Amino acid sequence: MTEPTSPRWSLSGLIRPFVIGVVIAAGAYAALALLSDWESTAAAARAVPVSAVLAALLASTGNFVLRWARWALYLRRLGVSVPLADSILVFLAGFSMSLTPGKVGELLKPALLHDRHGTPLEPVGSVVIAERITDLLAVAALLGVGALAAPQVAAIAGLVWLGVGVGVAVLVSPRLAGLVVRVVERLPAGDRLGGIVTRLLDSLRDLSRPATLVPALLLSVGAWGLQCLSLYLIAAPMAGLSLSPLASILAYTAPLLAGAGALVPGGVGVAEATMAGLLTQLGGAGIADAAAATAIVRAVTLWWAVALGLGALIGWSFRRA
Repeated sequence: MTEPTSPRWSLSGLIRPFVIGVVIAAGAYAALALLSDWESTAAAARAVPVSAVLAALLASTGNFVLRWARWALYLRRLGVSVPLADSILVFLAGFSMSLTPGKVGELLKPALLHDRHGTPLEPVGSVVIAERITDLLAVAALLGVGALAAPQVAAIAGLVWLGVGVGVAVLVSPRLAGLVVRVVERLPAGDRLGGIVTRLLDSLRDLSRPATLVPALLLSVGAWGLQCLSLYLIAAPMAGLSLSPLASILAYTAPLLAGAGALVPGGVGVAEATMAGLLTQLGGAGIADAAAATAIVRAVTLWWAVALGLGALIGWSFRRA
């Protein structure tokens, strides 16, 4: 299949959202440093063994492996065939867009595959949406488990489950999906948008069948469970922080949802503040220990993903050239 003559993406066009995310992150971390004793925070961070950081990094990398397996499962279910190396590079390249609100920048992935292989945009776009849905389902499930460490947040978990349930109902019900399409068709350029939404919902309905949804959801729960483990591995050796496995699940998933709900790039600022606050409440940590643990965990999860994504995107750019 021939390559399109005009590319649908460029590295230069991706710089702006990345820079905005980095600026917001710098401001958030500066605020954390101002609220805490910087020297005490740095000392607390230095006290975390390198072995613990490496173990957390390995757990975080396991998250990416399981999520790639889900990506490959979805592509296979829709009959989208791409070489293994390209599949891995495109999946990882999506992490470079982790600093966009709600990770909507991951819609870069359909553009990359279309650019090289002529893959239709809508099916791969539906995969990106399905990934976010199963991520939300998995994090909501883990939040419910973590709520056992703090029953007062059970109501929040219930609201999340309710919202996810409504979304899944739209996907699996042709009648509700048709209602959504009719609403879209009333918008400006609705005729064109209605066709796109219809194709997206058709693909998403295929991906929401139990034979696909169940293994995808299990992979998602395992993936985000590994991220929760990364927090536990960092907190365990810290003398000023006592965090149970259940509390670790809550202290990781609640900030993740808070950051996503705030629609700020990568949840930066909101997620850090929420995580640090929960670590002081659930783990009895002082602000220095909480800030140190938060910074390390975000480094081995969010920022490690962004670094891998940028490397994959640059690698894809060279392969494309």
